[in-house]
Amino acid sequence: MKKRLLALVSASLISCFCTACFSGSVNTTDSVVKNLPAKVDLRNYDGKNYVTPVKRQSFGDCWSFSLAGSAETAYLYANHMGVDAGELNNNVDFSEKYIAWYMYHGMTDEDVVKGKVKASQVGEGFDPKEAEAFDANAVFDIGGEFVHYGNLFGSGFGPVDENTTVNHQTPYVYQSASDKSRGLPLNAQYRSIPQKAFLRSSLVLPSPAKMDSQGKYSFDEEGLKAIKSELYKGHGVSLAINVSNDAFIPDHTAVCYDGNNAADHAVVAVGYDDDFPKENFVERDENGNIKRGSLPPQNGALIIKNSWGTVDSEEDGFFYLSYYDHSICSLMSYEFDNHQNVKHTDINYDQYDFMMTEWYANAEYNDETKTANVFEAEENESLFQISYITSLPDTEAVYEIYTDIEDTPSSGRLLEKGENRHTFAGFHKIDLKGEYALREGERYAVVMTMKRAGDDGSVVYTETFPYSTKFSTGLNVTGIVNQGESYLYRNGKWTDMSEMKDSLIEQAYRQLNERLGSKETFTKISLDSKDTFTVDNYPIKAILTPDSH
Repeated sequence: MKKRLLALVSASLISCFCTACFSGSVNTTDSVVKNLPAKVDLRNYDGKNYVTPVKRQSFGDCWSFSLAGSAETAYLYANHMGVDAGELNNNVDFSEKYIAWYMYHGMTDEDVVKGKVKASQVGEGFDPKEAEAFDANAVFDIGGEFVHYGNLFGSGFGPVDENTTVNHQTPYVYQSASDKSRGLPLNAQYRSIPQKAFLRSSLVLPSPAKMDSQGKYSFDEEGLKAIKSELYKGHGVSLAINVSNDAFIPDHTAVCYDGNNAADHAVVAVGYDDDFPKENFVERDENGNIKRGSLPPQNGALIIKNSWGTVDSEEDGFFYLSYYDHSICSLMSYEFDNHQNVKHTDINYDQYDFMMTEWYANAEYNDETKTANVFEAEENESLFQISYITSLPDTEAVYEIYTDIEDTPSSGRLLEKGENRHTFAGFHKIDLKGEYALREGERYAVVMTMKRAGDDGSVVYTETFPYSTKFSTGLNVTGIVNQGESYLYRNGKWTDMSEMKDSLIEQAYRQLNERLGSKETFTKISLDSKDTFTVDNYPIKAILTPDSH
């Protein structure tokens, strides 16, 4: 089996799983299922197969195959599009090329389109020109993570089916395995394809592999429960593991890595089996001594879909990963709306955060703190959903919608207020209780209060903002925060985020250095200077439908 490996940058500032909770009545939007069965296999789940065929990556973009594969499974399950177990499920085929290309190409003048990309945000995002000077398709070999991928789909960009036709061509298909395919145009016609799959949430899951500050491993049962719970709900789970070692046991297609090296490959979990024998993770000699592999302490394995193709049969593309593998990290699950329940398919997005970063800095305060985005309706339209990102688990998110804004975000008329508790960090889309007609040019605000329980039981308020820095591979990045877009409420007053950029960059720089230090895992990140750091608007979006449609 040919192995294509790519080191991943695992640098998300998402904290570990915890179990703090709040009092009060809130709508729980994600949770862990109790009393899980001993086995779930989404290739044969109540007699149906919700897993698309194994593909073969040709470039260093295993991460895009992991994302597409887990999204395909979640979409198929949400829309009851399984086929009989044992049959190939080709009912959807999301484009990895679309994901890899547009993730790392920021907004251009040609991308501006009413209702999705504002002219004020042109230039925001990643700029790979420096890398592309040596290789026009360099982005296909740039590593990735998963946290920001919820923001890609959540911003209305994809997922796009590979077979989508534009100008009588199918541009979203990789051309061949031997030649790097041509890139995609940087314009709205190709980037802003009408949505058919609508992301509901993308959750950051805790890992069963827990490492302390000295790199000592311990098994985290709560992390395993979270993964199994999402699989039970029919959600594929993206994850990263280490495969550049001798832990693969061909006879049992089994892997258990017990070293300290970082993850270097991304895959998809499509099931689990509590009874998979631990003995399958080792090979023994004639005397019964282990000559290869690692014997985990207990039975149990995740069922993994890979992206190295198949040799003899479809089964070749899958393997078993021990629950006790030391390298499991960067776990994300995805949930899509059932298309029969989608209220509106002609959708506008009011949004400012196009940087698509995987990093979110967290500032925590003991006094009441709010974040807000102020938008201006670009046409007569109706507001019916909002979305936001929580960067810490067990967060209570209180939202307020104001219209007729005069100066500060809360200076207008309150349309609606609600709250939701989120067990996991990630991207969350919320249906509002009503639909609110907005006139063209009308200013309105979405105000968020994020809070969670501190270690002493007190209420802690969280400010979350995206940031990024230049990759040493030649990937530059720009965040654009204009006056009048995002605001922070603290100490009883509102402050425009554009006036805070320097202090936010200082904060992000400090947090990333504290988190990463000098670990070899993150040598692709430039930590020697704040000059390469940039921040973006608060990740709060409004979702609307044009009245004319």
